[in-house]
Amino acid sequence: MSECENKPTNSCGGCALKSHCSIVEEDNRFTRRQRWKALALGYILPFVLLAGVIVIADTLSDNEYLIGGLALATVGIYYTTLFFIKPKV
Repeated sequence: MSECENKPTNSCGGCALKSHCSIVEEDNRFTRRQRWKALALGYILPFVLLAGVIVIADTLSDNEYLIGGLALATVGIYYTTLFFIKPKV
């Protein structure tokens, strides 16, 4: 790919092939609130769930395999649920 194909420039306006070009000039800036929401949903909340399940399961059982399995299953269920509701989030 040439440099022109990677980055749209002001000269793209006069290009004869601009109707066939796949470069889109968009401003993909996110607000501070959207960035914090993404951080919370992607990293902070799953960590809190993981730690909480480990603490609760540890008080109820001494089986470390069960504790680890429950913790990983909880995080897996969380991300699966998040995947299916992503258009609404």
